[in-house]
Amino acid sequence: MEIESIAIELDRLSEAVGLGQFDEAMNGVDILYQQVNESAERNTQFFTIISNIASIFIDVGHMKPCADSAKKGLDILNEYKDEVIEKIGEDAYFYNLSNAKSNLISEKNPFKHTFSTIEQLVEIKTDLWKAIKSFSDTNSGKIEPIYIVNLGNSLKQQFRIAEAMECYDLVNSLNRDIPQSWINRSATLIMLNQVSNTFSIQMLEQIKNGYENVLLSKDIPPIWLDHYRNQVAFHQDKINEACKEAGIEPDLHDSEKTKSEYDELNNYRKFCLDNNLSLSEHGLYCPCVGSSRDNLTIPTAAGVVGDSVIPMEMVLNRLKSEFSFARHLYFEYLSTEKDYELLHGSCFSELFNDELLGIDVEKLRTAFRLCFGILDKIGIAICELFNLYPPNGKVYFQSFWQLDRGSRRELFNHNKSPGLLALYSIATDLNERKEGEWSFLKQLRNDLEHEFVVVHKSDNPSDIYESYEFMDSIVFIQEDDFIEYLRRILQLTRSAIFSFVFTVRDKALKEKQDGALYLPNCIFRQDYIFEDQDL
Repeated sequence: MEIESIAIELDRLSEAVGLGQFDEAMNGVDILYQQVNESAERNTQFFTIISNIASIFIDVGHMKPCADSAKKGLDILNEYKDEVIEKIGEDAYFYNLSNAKSNLISEKNPFKHTFSTIEQLVEIKTDLWKAIKSFSDTNSGKIEPIYIVNLGNSLKQQFRIAEAMECYDLVNSLNRDIPQSWINRSATLIMLNQVSNTFSIQMLEQIKNGYENVLLSKDIPPIWLDHYRNQVAFHQDKINEACKEAGIEPDLHDSEKTKSEYDELNNYRKFCLDNNLSLSEHGLYCPCVGSSRDNLTIPTAAGVVGDSVIPMEMVLNRLKSEFSFARHLYFEYLSTEKDYELLHGSCFSELFNDELLGIDVEKLRTAFRLCFGILDKIGIAICELFNLYPPNGKVYFQSFWQLDRGSRRELFNHNKSPGLLALYSIATDLNERKEGEWSFLKQLRNDLEHEFVVVHKSDNPSDIYESYEFMDSIVFIQEDDFIEYLRRILQLTRSAIFSFVFTVRDKALKEKQDGALYLPNCIFRQDYIFEDQDL
């Protein structure tokens, strides 16, 4: 076929998918793939076409849905991986790959996931991280919103609620017509209620507000509108019930009050909320005065008791203390003027080698190391809570799980909870053996402890006197990169602290209720989770 004819056919098939003519699209793309695959010339044009064909198979697989179609798209991507990455781009490849794998998830209900089925989600999450980082690297730090929404969906399925909310809030802040972000943000808040056993009227307001924003979208099929109108009405009824029970009137100007309360917060608290670094459950979704303190605790207003609660609250105190210190060091580095008098008093030799020295940069280095200490302490607390120490007794957060050793996967499944699954998912991000996209952060932490790590300002540090020549094991890192990596590990650590709390809370509530599924402050059922709206 001529290139022009192929382009016309691809457009026709894409339109058929959009119109819901899935059988027509699948049959057509099957024929087109056979015709194109007979071409002897494997050039950029060929791989562009192949990539588009795989995308159509994957879209049909998602929207029909049809596992066979998704599998065909996945097989094409696997067969031509190196060529598609080279000719089309790494970000597009891994985005399509994650979509194909998403269509083949064996368990759709997050609450039914185990430490076996979650491995599929771990792969998808890793592919999306690769897509996002590749796009950012080749586009001067910009983001592709559809990648971020899908990452949020994947994190949500793994109960990484704090990070999923961050994804949706980032996309929504762009003021683009992307209804999937609002749909999934509301679904994540519903999940938060189920996982945390807490709720507020503001949470219900924000769930309703998400569906109201969906109704304003021009990108929602008309046949879906009634469903989202019903969701708005359903949650308004929930709000009315909650207000009546609390003896208050619904506040029509609540968003204005929230903004006013936020404006009155000090700069440090605004920084914590703006950068997703607060340890407040309310702060996960609302920046009002209720988020002005790190008031995360294991007990809730509904009551959480048990032998493990007090010892684990002691652990949480330690985690919060170290995290708040690391977070404040980060804030000071970004917001406080450099103390040049103090730097002068340190009498560093001027070697003209671009190395950042002194108390200021040590704040970054200390904050970074503290995060890994916090994560390891979470690992130890989990091992104590469930008697899950690894055979060698050594606990490092990213590796103590060892699910493939002996019967450990069964042991973790026996103690399974949303929070524990989330902690495992976070650990895989930092585990090199799991191809974790952030595993190099662990290596950087080790380098900070045991090697000479030079933090420098310019792209290529000068070294007039060749001060670095004597050392073979110096690690160089640019200041901007180090700041970004610290931000990432702080947010991963914050997410882990929330998941730790939810894990302990879940264990205590199960023991209190003798295994009953009903939680007194959970106003939604566990099957009240709609399918992710991917792009």
